[in-house]
Amino acid sequence: MFAVFAALAIGLSVRYSMAGRDRVGAAMIPAIATATGAIVWVAGTWAGLASTEPWIWLLTFALSGVVAFVVNLRLVRARIASDNKVFGKIAGR
Repeated sequence: MFAVFAALAIGLSVRYSMAGRDRVGAAMIPAIATATGAIVWVAGTWAGLASTEPWIWLLTFALSGVVAFVVNLRLVRARIASDNKVFGKIAGR
């Protein structure tokens, strides 16, 4: 359970450290990081990694952070492009 809470904390830190956070929902990035952490942890335990091994912890934390970062980056870019398209139609361009 600690690994999943740590993944949530990583997701929160990614959400509040990146630009464009006003374009993405407040809970979306932390929720994605938490789900990623849970999935990686379960996959690691199924693969035979014990909770006392550092690799399962490293994989869980690293992949949670990377996935949260990439998803946030892509969502912000997509939202900006979508907003510009809509505002362009409204402005008559």
